[in-house]
Amino acid sequence: MQKSITIDKNKCIHCGMCIKDCIVSCIEFDSEKIPKYVDGGDKICVGCQHCMAICPVGALSFGGKNPADSDPIGYGNSDDLLRLIKSRRSVRFYKNQDVPQEKITKLTEMLAYPPTGGNIDTLHFSIVGTAEKMQAIRKFTYEKVCESDSDSPIIKFAKDGYNNGKDIIYRGAPSMVAVSVDKTKAIPGCENADPIIALSYLDLYAQSLGLGTLWCDLALMIAQVFPEVKALLEIPEGYTLNYTMLLGVPNVKYKRTVQREPANVKII
Repeated sequence: MQKSITIDKNKCIHCGMCIKDCIVSCIEFDSEKIPKYVDGGDKICVGCQHCMAICPVGALSFGGKNPADSDPIGYGNSDDLLRLIKSRRSVRFYKNQDVPQEKITKLTEMLAYPPTGGNIDTLHFSIVGTAEKMQAIRKFTYEKVCESDSDSPIIKFAKDGYNNGKDIIYRGAPSMVAVSVDKTKAIPGCENADPIIALSYLDLYAQSLGLGTLWCDLALMIAQVFPEVKALLEIPEGYTLNYTMLLGVPNVKYKRTVQREPANVKII
């Protein structure tokens, strides 16, 4: 990440909002009241781009990016967002077809935006991009499961399902997302939170694209039991697999939301 700030002096109105909003206080005014890094500021800058996002006139550019290329801020309709949250379901039945490439691209672009501790990029996402590739992973996985003489309940559960013609592990999904984390770079306490936050964003965004998802403990546990299966996810060296999510076009259509009891919340 290129850490630099550039100011269009003809636009700058000297409001100081970039300085006030900088979370690590790495920006100050110069003698002409133009924002600049403090001494060593580029070393402590976390690259959050708050300075560029908050500038009311687009005078500040971060990392050579053009503020005009940023989208205007929009928070959508709160009722629509709540309806999406209520409508989100765990999907266990998928159509045997590739996830459309344009939707894979949209998911990939979105994954640059979920928040992480300290704005540190510690995550890697492995996305199985075609049903053919997913089928190869599925076939290899069950070969390993059926060859195993382990008395592990997980292995037995998967093997019994397979022998009864059921894909208990992957639920017939044509795609899967595996998120891994570089624990050596993550802020302590965030190494487990960051991956789950990212998948939570992906989960809801996928639903908005008409895709179905399933938080899949079993696929995660199987990958951890069989290193050969995990190797198929092409996780970079130094990264630790954190979670897996199934993905695909649903082969089931829900007609209405469920009705939950109030959450266990105390207002203090």
